[in-house]
Amino acid sequence: MIILEDEMSKQKLTTMGVWIELQEPSEEYTAQEIVDNANKMLNKLGVKGNRFAVNKERKYGTHYLHVQSDGQFSYMESHGHWFNLEYLARENNNA
Repeated sequence: MIILEDEMSKQKLTTMGVWIELQEPSEEYTAQEIVDNANKMLNKLGVKGNRFAVNKERKYGTHYLHVQSDGQFSYMESHGHWFNLEYLARENNNA
C-alpha cells in the first residue's frame, strides 16, 4: 500500500513531535546531498538507518521518501516528516 505523506501528517500526534523539512533541490544542492546530510543528522540524534531517501522515479511529483524502520516508505508531498521529539531528546541515544 502506498501512503502519501500528506495524509500521514494530518494524523494526530500521540507524543511530542518535531517537524523536519528538507529543502527543494537546487543548483547548489542535489536531492541526494540533502538526504545524505539529513540522515547524518538523524543518526547523530540516535535514529538508526536512513529515514530519508530520494524519490528517483519522481512519482506524485515529490523529491523525497520517508523510510520507516521496517523498510516501508511513503511519498513526502510537503518535504517533511514528524519525528518523536521525546525519543530524539532522550539521553544516551547513541549508547
